[in-house]
Amino acid sequence: MTKPFLFLLALTFIGALTAHAQHNPAGTKPMPGMAGMAGMHMNHGMAAPGTPVAAFQHGMDSVMVVMDEGMRRMTGANPNDIDASFAAMMLPHHQGAVDMARLQLLYGKDPALRRLAQSIIAEQQVEIQQMAAWLKQHPVASQSSGK
Repeated sequence: MTKPFLFLLALTFIGALTAHAQHNPAGTKPMPGMAGMAGMHMNHGMAAPGTPVAAFQHGMDSVMVVMDEGMRRMTGANPNDIDASFAAMMLPHHQGAVDMARLQLLYGKDPALRRLAQSIIAEQQVEIQQMAAWLKQHPVASQSSGK
């Protein structure tokens, strides 16, 4: 795997880690192998304002903020229902992956990563539709106080 791919992959997990840390009951252990990643931000280093690199970094930061907020809100789900929580948290997580992949298509040059980004967009959109449909078909799980 290339370093840019690993970096993009790591970014997709940041929102999940932050959400897990906020929903993780006191006294429980963090997700295995993920300690210390919550709150990680892109290192903007020397990107000159107005450059494609700066625009990409700004776009990625924006995606992460939206994804993290969406995962914290868990729109449409009761936080006491594991299945509904999973579906509701995965929706913004997958949308974040789609948005990141679109940034790759907009700014990236590597043909292999561009093909991967196109694949991510197609696959994640199908899964977004599946999870949204599940939440719609399970209004009790989405609105009740638990199972």
